[in-house]
Amino acid sequence: MAREHNFLLGQGERLVSKVQVPKAGGDKNVPYDLSTAKTRIAQRLAKVTAQITQLPEDACPRGEAVAVVTLHPRFLSKSDYPSDLFSAVGLRAVGSRSRTITPEKWGIERHGEDAVTEDIFVAGAKTAFNRWATSVKRWTESTKGAISLSHIEDLNAFDAKSKLRGIPEGKGVLLEVVLHNSGVDSIVLDFIKYAKAHNAEPLIARRRDVQGLTFLPVRVDPKHAEDIARFSFVRVARGMPTLRPFRPSIQRGTQGFDVRLPKDAPVDGSSRAVIFDGGIPAAAKKALSPWAMLVEPAGLGPSVPAFEEHGLGVTTAFLFGPLASGQAPAPPLCAVDHVRVLDDKTGTASDPDYFDVLDRIVGHLDKNPGLYSYVNISLGPSLAVDDDEVTLWTAALDKRFAHGKCVATVAAGNDGELDEATGLNRIQPPADGVNVLSVGAADRRGGGWQRAAYSCVGPGRSPGIVKPDGLAFGGSAHEPFGVLTPQLRGGQIHGTSFAAPFALRSAASIGAQLGTRLGPLAIRALLIHRAHTEDHHELKHVGWGRFEADPLQLVTCDDDETLVVFQGELPVGEHLRAPVPISNVTLEGEVLLAASLVIAPEVDPEHPGTYTRSGLEVAFRPHSAKFTKPKDGAKQSKHAKTRSFFSPANLYGQSESVLRDDGHKWEPCLHHEERLRSSSLSDPCFDIYYHHRESGMKVVDPQPIPYAFVVSLKAPKVKDLYNRVLRAYAQQLVPLRPQTRIQLRR
Repeated sequence: MAREHNFLLGQGERLVSKVQVPKAGGDKNVPYDLSTAKTRIAQRLAKVTAQITQLPEDACPRGEAVAVVTLHPRFLSKSDYPSDLFSAVGLRAVGSRSRTITPEKWGIERHGEDAVTEDIFVAGAKTAFNRWATSVKRWTESTKGAISLSHIEDLNAFDAKSKLRGIPEGKGVLLEVVLHNSGVDSIVLDFIKYAKAHNAEPLIARRRDVQGLTFLPVRVDPKHAEDIARFSFVRVARGMPTLRPFRPSIQRGTQGFDVRLPKDAPVDGSSRAVIFDGGIPAAAKKALSPWAMLVEPAGLGPSVPAFEEHGLGVTTAFLFGPLASGQAPAPPLCAVDHVRVLDDKTGTASDPDYFDVLDRIVGHLDKNPGLYSYVNISLGPSLAVDDDEVTLWTAALDKRFAHGKCVATVAAGNDGELDEATGLNRIQPPADGVNVLSVGAADRRGGGWQRAAYSCVGPGRSPGIVKPDGLAFGGSAHEPFGVLTPQLRGGQIHGTSFAAPFALRSAASIGAQLGTRLGPLAIRALLIHRAHTEDHHELKHVGWGRFEADPLQLVTCDDDETLVVFQGELPVGEHLRAPVPISNVTLEGEVLLAASLVIAPEVDPEHPGTYTRSGLEVAFRPHSAKFTKPKDGAKQSKHAKTRSFFSPANLYGQSESVLRDDGHKWEPCLHHEERLRSSSLSDPCFDIYYHHRESGMKVVDPQPIPYAFVVSLKAPKVKDLYNRVLRAYAQQLVPLRPQTRIQLRR
């Protein structure tokens, strides 16, 4: 049978069941006994209280200060979170960040030299720190919170110098000050008074709040930056990021090339996309009117030709894919709203920060909930991702995409050729978001592709370590990306700005063919699942691989392959067992098993190290008749033996070193493929467990979360595997026959 008739199999959720699997674990050997822990903490508290006492009164709103509690790397789980300790001493956690340390002691024999741990920012009255310092030596095992003392590796004051990042030179520079607002508005108001009293000008009208963080531009002479950072609740003060420059410009050659736009209506009339960018020139606006509508938010200033040129290129990349001389453009897959978010003030002295642009994006999304199936953002701050801090852009957009009800693509950035040692070539916000597809650029459409040299690299922060999620063709010097120019001719360009909407076009092709039978999470999972790595194994360069651009390849299988899509909700407190549907199917030889699992979690931007509120832990059970040998007369487990599949080493390789001990289970996207002997498989299944937390702590009332799971098996020696599985599961799995066919223009 030809591949074009082997459609993906849907409704895999009909096969799942809920199972109870006993949790492993037990008490841990602590690195410090209580007596030692009390001495260590008392010594550190003496230094902390001395430093806090020296803080100016106006730097401590309501008489409160902030200190940094560093957890031991072996006590990072939500069950070990020192909530009782903080409550007992009158402190509260207002944020956190990841940090790599070498502990004094480990409490275990086998360990590494260093490890990733968590710094927790704790706030409370100065008197609370003093009381803790004077009482801790008298604590006993029965004292509330005493057990957590052994889980603390270090305790320090939050030094002002450590809060400064990339302070520019000159007079009257603009800083982005990020505050832990702790849900208390008076903290921000007190900071504004403090800043004014210390030779600074806070731009109050440009204040933006996202959950427990406040982002506020402050104009100040650099010599006073440390004074500003001395305010207790300042988390970071950094040079104000600007928008990424639009480069390179379009290379038209002499006259460009002729483009004859199609006359087709959008393939999918029920879906709509939105692109946030620089606008569309007047002539192009008319030419694209059958498929694209320009939207201009209230209060927007005049457009800028260079911004419109960029916006036009991004829009046509989504509508038609790469244009080429002598080749008819592909028909648009769905209608698109182009929301112009840039104007003549963007990047000038009257609009020096990036806040207005983001306001227009989130304002439009908030006013139109549920309107868009697809979203593209090819702009953002000119700033490499920071492991310790989440930007306003990432926090605001991750919050809005946490519903998982649309596919959002974001350009990874074009600074891939900057210095790797300092991390300046890493992906740029908001491409570090966990609820978006971060798209880098491949240098060519055909075989032999590489990451384009300009395309920013990963890793992202953990959670969200595999970034970019993948690559799409974005053009290069030897194979440019063809776009429409304001003169309505073809022009040549390259950049991740065009790779991102081209990847979104692949997502839209799935929706156009399969309709609502696959939700946005399943489309994301399928794009990741079908991405090609070829010989590229550096995840930080290519993510999960180059996204498939052929619509037919995305929704069909080879004769020797089967692919099943599961969609539904992950339960609370139970494992969801998802079988690999090959029961009653005889396999031969070596097989390739691949699986992809995606959720869209809520996030805590004030806690970058525990950023996601939900995570995934998956146990693979390859053979239903093989069990772990019981120890010491214990009963045999009722569940088959597990083996490694979605392990940190399998997923991240060298990047595993940047993961905290429990970091892997908080990743919201998992993908892996592995070659196995067919004899090692008998009713194989994946047990999926959904973890939940909030601000790193236990959640009082966790709720189920939507998921999408894609699993495929390829058996080269079973030439009719697809038909065998289709017959065996005829009453359960449903072939997802396209409602329309999309023809590639070559």
